[in-house]
Amino acid sequence: LGVPLLATDSVIGVLHVGTLGARQFTADDVRLLEIVADRVASVIQVRQAQAQRTAAGVLQRSLLPARLPVVSGLEMAARYVPAERGGASGDWYDVFVLPSGGLCVVVGDVVGSGFAAAEEMGRLRTTLRAHAFVSSDPAKALTRLNEQVQHFDRPRMMATAQVAVLEPSLERLHVSSAGHLPPVLALAGGHARIVEVLNDPPVGVPSARPRRSTTITVPEGALVCFYTDGLVERRGILLDVGLKDLCEAVVAGPVELVCTRIMGQLVGDDAPGDDIAVLVLRRQPLDEIATLELAPSTQLVEEGSR
Repeated sequence: LGVPLLATDSVIGVLHVGTLGARQFTADDVRLLEIVADRVASVIQVRQAQAQRTAAGVLQRSLLPARLPVVSGLEMAARYVPAERGGASGDWYDVFVLPSGGLCVVVGDVVGSGFAAAEEMGRLRTTLRAHAFVSSDPAKALTRLNEQVQHFDRPRMMATAQVAVLEPSLERLHVSSAGHLPPVLALAGGHARIVEVLNDPPVGVPSARPRRSTTITVPEGALVCFYTDGLVERRGILLDVGLKDLCEAVVAGPVELVCTRIMGQLVGDDAPGDDIAVLVLRRQPLDEIATLELAPSTQLVEEGSR
């Protein structure tokens, strides 16, 4: 006797039983086996979901940068916090040095959750790296990425993304946004504010309009914060309120302390309902750089005198 294992109207297997001796299975036997099959299917679903969440989490963590690049005159720090439900979604951040000497910063969020979203995120991250490596123009990199998604992945994939290229001088930041939330800029000794950047459609959405970039001046001591929507979008709270809270948390200070301050004020001890990625860059003042450069030599002189 065999009955199907059903999960949300889909057959995930068949449960078979048999006897060593002659026997005629009855309608009661069928009903009993169907009850057993329902319970078996429920357990299989739970185990499959757990395995998928684990695999997605491992995949996503493997694709996040193991360490941030070291750039003279620049401080960087990042935080990634998975959602309460565990597993992974499509949030990611990336930082890498370009052949031009500039620094490319990427944050993004694939629509969806679980292993499928994490897998799509991995492909987007790798593809975007390749396009940014060829061109230092963030708008061109996003344009090529969108063309590739339109050709191979449409209509099942959509993502928001933001690509920013910091010039080697560290004085200007060129930002192109594909439906992503704008960065926050804090000047030394001043209040933080949302940067008004030109925003184009998300990746995967057809658009005849060319993608655009916004140039931001980054003075000495200024700090720029990139993030995904899980940081500021909370159930029952308006997005404007979340953005206001973020601006109050961002200051032009040491990046590790700023990241801790942001997570403490916006997340606290609560388990987030969505994945959160935060990336903070700070252009160090010249006097601070000089102090750091002099510190080792001063130490050597003191040790030599002893």
